[in-house]
Amino acid sequence: MGASKDNNYTHEEVLMSQFGRAMAHPARSRMINLLKENKSFRNTDMCKELKMGVSSVHAHIKILKEADLIHVEYATHEYHITLHQENFQLYYNLLT
Repeated sequence: MGASKDNNYTHEEVLMSQFGRAMAHPARSRMINLLKENKSFRNTDMCKELKMGVSSVHAHIKILKEADLIHVEYATHEYHITLHQENFQLYYNLLT
C-alpha cells in the first residue's frame, strides 16, 4: 500500500482499495468478463483476445493477482488464468 499506514484502515477498506486498483483499467475489466464467460484462459489466448502484447497482459495479470481476483497456474511457456470466484464474491458483497 505504499507509504500509507496499513494499520490505520480496516481489512474491508484495504480490500476495497485493492479491488479499485484492479478494476481501474478497462483491459482488466474485460479480462474479468472473459474469465466469467469462459472459466479459464491461457495467457497467450488472452493476448489475442485483448489484442495486446505479452508484457502488457502480464502486467494486468499481475495487478489482478495482487488483488487475489484470479488464480494463475504456471505451465511450460504459458500459464492458465481462472477467476478466483470466492474472492470475487467477497468484493461484490463489500460493494452491495
